Amino acid sequence: MKQYKEQLTGTGMVYRFTLQQFLKNKANMISLVIMILFAMGSVPVTSLINGGSNKEGHSEISNVYFSDCTEPYALTYTDLQNAAATGTFWTETAFHGTDDMTSGEGQNAPAPRDVYAAITFDPQTGMYQLSIIAAEDTELSDEDLATLSTFLMEQFDQVRYRTLNISDEQLAFVMGSWESDTQSFDSYLEDENRFDTQYIVQLIYSIVVMMVSVLSVSYIIRTVIEEKASKLIELLMVSVKPLALIVGKILAAMTYVLITMGGMVLGYVLSRAVCSQFMTVAPLTDMFAGGFTFSGSLTNMSIVFVIAVVISLLLAFLTFAIIAGLSATGCSSTEDTESATMGVTLLIMAGYMISIIASSSGSTALAYATSIIPVVSVFCAPIHYMMGTVGIGVLIVSWVLQAAVVILLAIFCARIYTSLLMHRGTRVKLTAMLSMAKTSSAKGVQ
Repeated sequence: MKQYKEQLTGTGMVYRFTLQQFLKNKANMISLVIMILFAMGSVPVTSLINGGSNKEGHSEISNVYFSDCTEPYALTYTDLQNAAATGTFWTETAFHGTDDMTSGEGQNAPAPRDVYAAITFDPQTGMYQLSIIAAEDTELSDEDLATLSTFLMEQFDQVRYRTLNISDEQLAFVMGSWESDTQSFDSYLEDENRFDTQYIVQLIYSIVVMMVSVLSVSYIIRTVIEEKASKLIELLMVSVKPLALIVGKILAAMTYVLITMGGMVLGYVLSRAVCSQFMTVAPLTDMFAGGFTFSGSLTNMSIVFVIAVVISLLLAFLTFAIIAGLSATGCSSTEDTESATMGVTLLIMAGYMISIIASSSGSTALAYATSIIPVVSVFCAPIHYMMGTVGIGVLIVSWVLQAAVVILLAIFCARIYTSLLMHRGTRVKLTAMLSMAKTSSAKGVQ
């Protein structure tokens, strides 16, 4: 143990040097700005996709000129005015009769935000036809016209049903909408929104783990390979121990990733605050999960879950960072950067995909397995614990096993890191690294 402590001498100096290099690197700064801009832009883009074109949710249509129906059912523009007044969506839209249309040149040409509408009945086919006419240079979207079409048809249906002298309760019953749901019997016995909730939370958490891991891996690999190719590693080894080099770089990468993630979160929060002033801002879940329902029970949503997420993220970072450091140190030139990054990235993506599959399956046995198996557990264990699928005992076991993997990787790294730093030539494969470890185990850490 004393030998390993001595190997860490100079970690602070390497940490400060590497962090400064990260902050000075133009490519890193450009990437940071792009990611912050992406986080900021996600708010208005997602909100517009989900229909948040204005803050109050008003229709963009200024005037609706409606040709009153007389046969077989009477629906007038006055009826539409009264119906629109019961809500807020149509408060900025005026409903008129066709007699109010502008006479003269513009009689047959609606304004860019106006529409003409009429409902007719064909006695031969027994069908109703709704016609909505917009200007050739209309500023209205298909969604605006579709919303108006739905509103007009709903009001016409209400008129038809009211001719039967039914009560308001009966009318609400007849006009009720449909929603279909297909599920297994086991799912039926559970909370109906449990699957949606677990899927969304798992997806968001897995994306965060993947982003943190991939960012740290790319930074560590690129830095190690560039320093080794430029002979800077040999200069650093004069004043610090080899193991301190990799540990200092891992800590520096962790700090830089935290700065990056913090910048993205801050950009998102600021963009959300600004966009909320003039548009309906979509919820965070819409960015990741589309239309899934986020309303199931969160059994263990507490401070313990927050701690579990932090610990699992830290273990994931350390695991992939050490592997990345070993992979990069086995390279001798910048041409090997892509191949070194690819292997670690595939491992991260495997953990991400397995976590999504396990969450989608609903299998309890698979939940326990993915909560314990190292590498995969950092993606799955906190979410399965939060949903109550596994207990705190399984969560702790997952941490212990993953921490053991981190310790073994650190010991492995300590034994071969010096040999890897001095290696020149083709990229060192895993079998060669194992041979180095066996050789150094008999001599002690160099």
